[in-house]
Amino acid sequence: MRFNLRMVAWIGFLLTTALFLGGADGHGCGDDSTKEAKIEKARIDLDKGNYADAVDTLKELCGTNLAAPTCDPEIVSLYASAYSGKAGLDVFNLIKEAANEPATSGNASYALFSKHFSTFDPTGQNVIDIGNAVSLLTSITSRTPDQGLQFALVSTVDLVVFLGSLTDGYNATTGKPNAIPSISAVTAQNVSRVLTDVGDMDTGLTEANINNENIAGHIKQIQQSLSGGSALTIVNFLNGI
Repeated sequence: MRFNLRMVAWIGFLLTTALFLGGADGHGCGDDSTKEAKIEKARIDLDKGNYADAVDTLKELCGTNLAAPTCDPEIVSLYASAYSGKAGLDVFNLIKEAANEPATSGNASYALFSKHFSTFDPTGQNVIDIGNAVSLLTSITSRTPDQGLQFALVSTVDLVVFLGSLTDGYNATTGKPNAIPSISAVTAQNVSRVLTDVGDMDTGLTEANINNENIAGHIKQIQQSLSGGSALTIVNFLNGI
């Protein structure tokens, strides 16, 4: 397994948020009502996988208008991580797998993601949660390279979850769609939705400004494969996974 230094740093940022969190030793500051104490509590909940609790805590700092949160961009990133985890995104395992599998095709790269989302209700809460993560990261007007990579990753998961609603989910072992929609079943609205995620993936990768290796390479493969912008492109792509 090979991680570049930038990827290692970003994993650390996403999982521990030590990049901006003062109380990284796990000890509270005594007053649970302070901003710092709430951030610390959210970080600890993220570390423990208590994503719903982290969301509730960060909601107190950032508000419920996810298109215009009332907190700093660094906390917005943390908020997005909480929603991503709540939606089922296992960042560390996904990045480990990506480091072991070369990004050779969009279909194979997509399967890397889709097998992580084999059991979900396409009309359920996780669809809302990953959409909330995208909204939060979109709200940051000037993202850092780390936030750009986070944006690209979350947008990819949003795409996978959305297309899963058209394919009746995915096989847990291979990541293959359980069903392939007909071209006529993929509406213009569906295509527009896919292209929005594809555009966000490209934007995030550009902002990240890293080489197309590891997870970034897989995202790029998917983005390029689906940039054609038609129902036929989407169906053919899903059929090739």
